[in-house]
Amino acid sequence: MANICTTKLYEARKGDELQVSSVPNIVLLESLGIHAGTRLTVKTRYPLGGPVLIHVENTYSVAIGKDIAKQIEVFSEIKGSDKSELQNIVEVDEL
Repeated sequence: MANICTTKLYEARKGDELQVSSVPNIVLLESLGIHAGTRLTVKTRYPLGGPVLIHVENTYSVAIGKDIAKQIEVFSEIKGSDKSELQNIVEVDEL
């Protein structure tokens, strides 16, 4: 079994490696290649309601505004003791 953590992109932490599970219907996200299944890494989340800087599919970086980042659902596989700090953990059977 794998432990999966689901959250919003805006709540992710610097260094988190994530996969997108759902995105709002926004043309800009489509044009950036951000859709369900896209892998990304959080580079930083700027303070005071600033954007989230992400690295997409190991190819390019882009800043996503807070309002949009709060609508993007992401998940990651959790290892070991990291589980205790996370909000929404789901156990799934690996195929």
